[in-house]
Amino acid sequence: MAGAGTHREHGRRRGQLSQLNQLNQHGQHDRQHGGGTMIARMFKQIRPLAGVELKAIACGSLGHLLAVFAVMLGVHGAVSWYEGRAFWPQVVAAIVCGLLAGPCAYGEQLNNHELAFRLLRDIRTEVFNTMRRLAPAKLKERGRGNLVTMLTEDIELLELFYAHTLSPIAIAALCTVVNSVVLAVINPWLGLAAFVAYLLVGLALPFAFKDVTFRTALQERERQGQLHTDLLESLDGRRELIALGASRNTRDRLKADTDAMTNARRKTRKVTGLNSIITDALTLLCLVAFAAIAWSLIQSGSLADPALALAALGGFAVSFPPLIAVSRLGSGIQPTFAAARRVFALMDETPAVREHESDEGAKLGAFTGLKAEDVTFHYPDSRDNVLKGLDLTINPGDVIGIQGENGAGKSTLIDILMRFRDVTGGKVTVSDQPIEDINTASLRAAETLVSQDTFIFSDTLAGNIAVARPDATREEIADAAHAACLDEVIDQFPDGLDHMLLRNGSELSDGQKQRVAVARAFLSRAPFMLFDEPTSNMDALTEGQVMRALIDQQHGRAYLIVSHRPAVLAHASRILTMENGRLG
Repeated sequence: MAGAGTHREHGRRRGQLSQLNQLNQHGQHDRQHGGGTMIARMFKQIRPLAGVELKAIACGSLGHLLAVFAVMLGVHGAVSWYEGRAFWPQVVAAIVCGLLAGPCAYGEQLNNHELAFRLLRDIRTEVFNTMRRLAPAKLKERGRGNLVTMLTEDIELLELFYAHTLSPIAIAALCTVVNSVVLAVINPWLGLAAFVAYLLVGLALPFAFKDVTFRTALQERERQGQLHTDLLESLDGRRELIALGASRNTRDRLKADTDAMTNARRKTRKVTGLNSIITDALTLLCLVAFAAIAWSLIQSGSLADPALALAALGGFAVSFPPLIAVSRLGSGIQPTFAAARRVFALMDETPAVREHESDEGAKLGAFTGLKAEDVTFHYPDSRDNVLKGLDLTINPGDVIGIQGENGAGKSTLIDILMRFRDVTGGKVTVSDQPIEDINTASLRAAETLVSQDTFIFSDTLAGNIAVARPDATREEIADAAHAACLDEVIDQFPDGLDHMLLRNGSELSDGQKQRVAVARAFLSRAPFMLFDEPTSNMDALTEGQVMRALIDQQHGRAYLIVSHRPAVLAHASRILTMENGRLG
């Protein structure tokens, strides 16, 4: 088991290095192009829903402008009333504008969130499809916690971009132009002053904060993903950690991960807080400056009507919300960009193999055998061959046993024969067809794998056995369970095969889980079965029963059994030894 653990640790390190390299490459590319590539890709997702986005922009722009006009008309009417002039037209118009602003704001939010939620649905579907293509080889190299964070929090963060970024930026731009023109009609200097203020708050300030907010946000996402990965691993391995007395070290490691995430989050919050303070202060300074300009224009006689000056000041004061929203996007949108980079890095990762889906690839007929000729293989980040000139022939009815030291390449060979990975040299054929040319569904129908690590789904015991054949009859499931020596497991549950298993089958021992995996294999109709330490967690009596059942249920199938146990290999018709990547 130590070799398996070492193999998993190496896989995890390869995955972490791969993720860091991809993120660095994305980061360098985005910096060279001003982040345009990633943003352009996010915009590309919107094209099918451009009409919804345009409705959101129209509703939002109209709502904000109506709110500004309501204040300007209301202030002008109040001053007119104070001076004894007619004021009802302005007051009525202000009320109408105020009433219409509400439905417009609702329309903006409705369309924004319809756009966002439909896009998140599509992105999540695309990510799941990517994960299916990457499984199992590439996903083994990624931490589960990182994947969970990506599928939940990272994708949810994209909602900020699609619901609260695109339309606010467009709304801020439109309102900036319209408000500046309206104020310029009252007085050109007021229009110019407003335009400069809008540029400072809505453009200069976000640009000044974009680099530091992105760095802190990306660091926070990475720290959180690492914490989730280590936490899930600690929960999965809690029995081993307690048995080995490693609880304190694990607790210290999780505390260090938590501290790192907390520190990264604290830096993000500091940047966000500083951005808010500066935004508010700059907005207040702009308002004071605008009031001073209006006052000077009145004093110089350039603006003769004080009512218009006060209306302009009131309208300018309430015209900042769209700009402030954009200004504060710098601290809110950068975590979204960091999340998007992580999601796109996964979506851009090249699968270990190219699958042939639908009608692509050759369809297998009857299984006539498998042949590996002069096969070599090395991992992408290494030049050292794990398999070296390996030859293997398997015919129907064969029972081939493979033994060897940990790290000799046995698990890698299984990955190659299952086409979880492609060879780097030599060739593998199944029924005289090159394995890389075979339709994936057809290949999966011809091969099945029972590994030493069995996952139990949150389903009934019967559902877990029939996971690959949901159309199997009750009798077929019961026969497979009986053949896998699961009778006493069925009897211990009041509901028998209908008992619901939860939390990765926490009620089952590791040996019982392996028997569920063997039952799955019995239920399979695959003519070639691969077994990777299928009885490693069983006692000797159960192991003997299961192996005898395997031989009794062979019916012309070909078996490849990898095991360290002589009692298991004793059932093989031919035993080969894996040593330094070669079979002998």
